[in-house]
Amino acid sequence: MFSSPLFIYLATIIPPILLGVIIWKSDKFPEPGKFLVTSFMLGVSIFLPLDFLIIFAEDHLAPFLGLNLDSIDNWRDGGEFPSGEYAFLHFFRAAYLEEGLKFAFLIFVCVRLDALNEPIDAIVYGAAIGLGYAAMENLGYLYLDKAWSLETVKVRYYPLVMHLGFGVVMGWLLSQSLFDEPSKFKRRFLIVLSLLIPVIYHGTYNYYGTADIFPILTLILIASIIYWARREQLKKITEGEDKEVPLTSDITISYGLSLVVVSIVVISAILYS
Repeated sequence: MFSSPLFIYLATIIPPILLGVIIWKSDKFPEPGKFLVTSFMLGVSIFLPLDFLIIFAEDHLAPFLGLNLDSIDNWRDGGEFPSGEYAFLHFFRAAYLEEGLKFAFLIFVCVRLDALNEPIDAIVYGAAIGLGYAAMENLGYLYLDKAWSLETVKVRYYPLVMHLGFGVVMGWLLSQSLFDEPSKFKRRFLIVLSLLIPVIYHGTYNYYGTADIFPILTLILIASIIYWARREQLKKITEGEDKEVPLTSDITISYGLSLVVVSIVVISAILYS
């Protein structure tokens, strides 16, 4: 039973859906289900533009920067550790591209919804996008050669937790900018952090292979953020709050500064290898 393709498929699909429902129901004023399903499917659809960006990063940008990504396979076979290539792979090709696309869907689609009208809503939508992407990514691993096994499913629960965490942190930081923040500088700073922190968090998790501790810490972080948001929500009588939709210039700055930080990480890895 536990080795049947149907069971393995369900074991991959059901957990992100259940986690999404739990976070959705943690909201005192739950978002319309159709919007949460749409956000989840937006996360699923990330692989479409991501595939093109990965081809550009691996086949064009890396060689242009003088990086040989094949050296990573050589290192795994006993060669010298290619720190520059490894940093590029995990901080740019994985973290920046993936979190950048999640951020785009969250800020250009979900934030524009009238239903997103209080801080916890941004957390819920960010979680839905992260879970949608994690579900599609994990399905992709099942279709790798000899990967259709329950063991693969178990291992992929760690990235599931991490992508949920990245989405929750992104939504939480973004919510601080959207609501109750009169300072334009602080709003812009929080928008930058809402992309930069998940990118650095994601890249660090990948680069250092911290699956033994980061998922546990991330679960604690997720629970803490949702508890805080729920407590703040219970202090209010009504749902709706005034929302400050980010300017395109602020979003551009967020992408630009995040890319600068990622570039510094990659260049440092190259120089000090």
